[in-house]
Amino acid sequence: MAQFPAFPLWTDAYLADTGHLTTIEHGAYMLLLMTMWRSGGSLPNDDKQLARYARMTAAQWARIKPTMMPFFRASPDSITQGRLTDELVAVRQKRAKQSDNARAKWRKNRDIRHADAYATDPHSHIPNGCHLDASQTLNLKEEDKSSSLLSETGSDRQRKSKSPARYSEAFEAFWEVYPRTPNMSKSKAMDGWKKLTEDERTACHRAVPAYKAFLASKPDHPTMHATTFINERRFEGFVASGDPTSTAVDDARWMTRLNYARTSRIWDFARWGPCPGSDGCLVPASLLQAGDGDGWTKYEVAA
Repeated sequence: MAQFPAFPLWTDAYLADTGHLTTIEHGAYMLLLMTMWRSGGSLPNDDKQLARYARMTAAQWARIKPTMMPFFRASPDSITQGRLTDELVAVRQKRAKQSDNARAKWRKNRDIRHADAYATDPHSHIPNGCHLDASQTLNLKEEDKSSSLLSETGSDRQRKSKSPARYSEAFEAFWEVYPRTPNMSKSKAMDGWKKLTEDERTACHRAVPAYKAFLASKPDHPTMHATTFINERRFEGFVASGDPTSTAVDDARWMTRLNYARTSRIWDFARWGPCPGSDGCLVPASLLQAGDGDGWTKYEVAA
């Protein structure tokens, strides 16, 4: 049995990200995600294996691979998916916390049972030759009660009494201009916002007008969830050429993109900006090689 058989699916974000997929591509993508979940968060970066996981022939996989791979983060040996990795970490942390709470509760109940047995059995013998009288038993139970308030029950009450989430002024400004839909979670978007650097937050905010213009040019295109726009760094593809915040993408990330493009001959135009060799290319010139961009397909990932 898989370690985490329940695979969480955020339907609003999924549908917003995959509006361009065909029915067959939806099936392949879901099979890859579920297999990745059961495998601990990654799959081998091997076309033969990926075709098998997607229940496809090698030829079928080759046809849809350009559409599938931009959803994943690829290394020479494996592929991962950002949202799935985050959910897997959260599930593991929750599982560990529940296990710790269960052990603490078992130890507390064991100590109470032992104390009650000594207090009610006149023939029981406690080391040092003394018995617990009624007042000592009462004190012990009161201490256990106090301890429980500080551990499990107390922590639950403390969580319930937390004040509502407070949003920073910068995030409120971003949220105000972002093209929202009723099912967007503001608090989840804020969680992702906190992980960005100051430069990245500025880039994210400044990318919104370009993204809104993109949506205006494609009336039937679904609006991506603000959480996806932030967490998966989709804003990077909409940072205007020449904007100083475009430097938020470091050289290592650009090299990862270039290596993928040189192998697949596909450039993710919507997220990475103009292709190498095109006007407005955001890739640092020092990282480019002769021939970069020649014959590459400019593929726009769906928002």
